[in-house]
Amino acid sequence: MFEEQVKQTVRSGLARLRGSPGNVTRDFYDHLFKAAPSVRPLFRDDVDVQADKLLDMLVVLVQSLDHLQELVTEIESLGVRHAAYGVKEEHYILVARVLMATLRDHISNWSDQDENAWGMLLDYVADLMITGAREANGAAA
Repeated sequence: MFEEQVKQTVRSGLARLRGSPGNVTRDFYDHLFKAAPSVRPLFRDDVDVQADKLLDMLVVLVQSLDHLQELVTEIESLGVRHAAYGVKEEHYILVARVLMATLRDHISNWSDQDENAWGMLLDYVADLMITGAREANGAAA
């Protein structure tokens, strides 16, 4: 799936998080709502709960780098659920941009290698979620 260097870079990045990992995802939502206040209504639940879910997903992704193909169906299903909440395809670009900026702020010694590796992982997940949402929309039509 991903080259070994990419996987090592992502794993290293997670290990180099400054402070509490939960701060990363909470900061992400703060930044997201500042960058795009219009998406705030999509989050009906407590944002702290959502931040914990995002952190759990990031950890699972990093732990599963050697067998991400086993998560394809689950990630596509996540895209279906997000579409039901009102998430649109263009939101994935925004989320990836804001999440990358947040990771850049929280991972010590951030490098171009980190940028590329995390970008590949986030793009992969976004593509699967979009695929799931499209397939669900196509089946519903």
